[in-house]
Amino acid sequence: ELSMQCILIALNRFLQEKHGSKMAFLDGNPPERLCKPIADHIESLGGQVILNSRIQKIELNADKSVKHFVLTNGNIITGDAYVFATPVDILKLLLPEDWKEISYFKKMEKLVGVPVI
Repeated sequence: ELSMQCILIALNRFLQEKHGSKMAFLDGNPPERLCKPIADHIESLGGQVILNSRIQKIELNADKSVKHFVLTNGNIITGDAYVFATPVDILKLLLPEDWKEISYFKKMEKLVGVPVI
């Protein structure tokens, strides 16, 4: 069962947008139809997908690149490239101080989290 209030609010919002008629829904549940193909692709290229892990801190090298992630369980994650999914508000808290003045990351100040997503 699902409350339609959320869907109706979203539809109302999208229908008022210029390109609202181009809205679409997934043909299945998001974990299977959206997340799994992304995870499969990462793994097919030799990457590793780690689920149910919370990042405590992003440690940087002297050149301000990512050294590693420190998880709340104490584990350290290192890699050549990193992707992590988190709400905007949490990302703002995790952002290293050295990055906050970089124009690319400064734009995040205007982002507002959406609890539904």
